[in-house]
This record gives sequence, C-alpha cells and structure tokens, in this order.
Amino acid sequence: MGCTVKHDLIGGDVGIQVTSKLTWKKLNSIMLYDADGNSIGSFRWNLKRISLTGCVSCQSPPAVREIKPGTESLWVVSLDMEDGVLVLRLKMGGNVLYETELKGTCAERYSKVDRFAFFDSSCESTFRYSKADMVAGARITPTCAGACPEE
Repeated sequence: MGCTVKHDLIGGDVGIQVTSKLTWKKLNSIMLYDADGNSIGSFRWNLKRISLTGCVSCQSPPAVREIKPGTESLWVVSLDMEDGVLVLRLKMGGNVLYETELKGTCAERYSKVDRFAFFDSSCESTFRYSKADMVAGARITPTCAGACPEE
C-alpha cells in the first residue's frame, strides 16, 4: 500500500488527474485498489482503446481518436455515483470525451475503489496530488508519474 494513493474517488469532488501524452500504441494505465490494498482492476486508455478490467473494452470514441498523437494534456478519470448509478468518465480540458454507466457486478466491484497507483508509466507523465483529498503512500515519489522506486 506504500505505492498507492488513498483517494475517495467515488464520493470526492476530484478525479484522478494525469498529465500525459496519448499515442496509438502506449497505454496510460491506472491500477485501482480497495481499502485493503487488493487489486480491483485497471483503467487503461490510448488513442485506440479504452478499457476497465472485466467491464469495459472498446474503441476510443471519435473525440479521442482525433487527437494528434503525442499531444500532452491533462486527463481526468473519475467514478461518480449519480442517482445510485456508478458512472466512469474520461475528461480532457473539462470536456467529457467518454462516459459509461457501470452496472451489476461491475458497479459492485468498482464501487469499492479506495486507492490508485500508476504502472507502466513513463517519467514524462505526472499526476496532480491534492493534500486535501488524497494520502500518498510512503514510497510514492514526486517524480516519474508517482511511481515507486525499484528496489
């Protein structure tokens, strides 16, 4: 749990904010964990695909595919409970580029998200850390996309 960030993703006002470049091949990846540090799944996206382990796997919508490869931008990934429905969103520049309602076992599974971490990220990527909304694990570094140092 020292390599995760505790964050009330569903009940909070702040999603996971990542600044990264989007390409056709390399996936941006966020691991999602429950309160005990057990892996729930991952959210991954690039110009070609969007996926949420066990629940979503689709072609990126036209608004994402039209972005010039290599464009660096602030992306916001959120899980929001709206009228009892869990909604997954991906935003760029304040605009919702993708959203879907999670239902059944997917909603149940991802409603338990309590922590996140990055994996397979380059040091060019960064995330916005909010002390008011998040608690960083002891091993999280301020550089290299918050990745824990290899030992």
